[in-house]
Amino acid sequence: MTLISQSEFAKRQGWSRQYVAKLVKSGKIRLHKGKVNPDEALKAIQAQAEPSTVLRKPVSRDTLPVAPTDSRQAVDFVTARTMREAFRAKMAKMEYEEKAGKLTEASKVREDAYRAGRMLRDALLGMPDRQADILAAETDPSVVRRLLEEDLLAVLEQLIQPK
Repeated sequence: MTLISQSEFAKRQGWSRQYVAKLVKSGKIRLHKGKVNPDEALKAIQAQAEPSTVLRKPVSRDTLPVAPTDSRQAVDFVTARTMREAFRAKMAKMEYEEKAGKLTEASKVREDAYRAGRMLRDALLGMPDRQADILAAETDPSVVRRLLEEDLLAVLEQLIQPK
């Protein structure tokens, strides 16, 4: 157990001497005969530190917490908080895009596409019944073609009209 002065401890940690004195006065660091045990002091400070202070410290990309892949692993407070905030940000973005009209529910899109497909199918399958007698009486292929085109265009125009 090597004991050092408060000013030496502050210098080693990159802190001011006044900050170390404040830690001693608040009881976070215990003195032994007026000196500091650096290992014991650091452990005591870490044990009493607020978990959110880790988020305020600048960290490199290599030390960012990673979400565990195994669900049986424990998630520390900082990782859980980071995951929760990332989830909240994604949800807020999705809500904004939905309200702005950029997003819609996939089930609604599938339902609308199915309904449009059924309407198109029914309209096209109704053409033979409507055109059979008219086309049977025609002998000119250009007239048959024109009649078919007109009926197809009428069906398609009817489908794109808003209801």
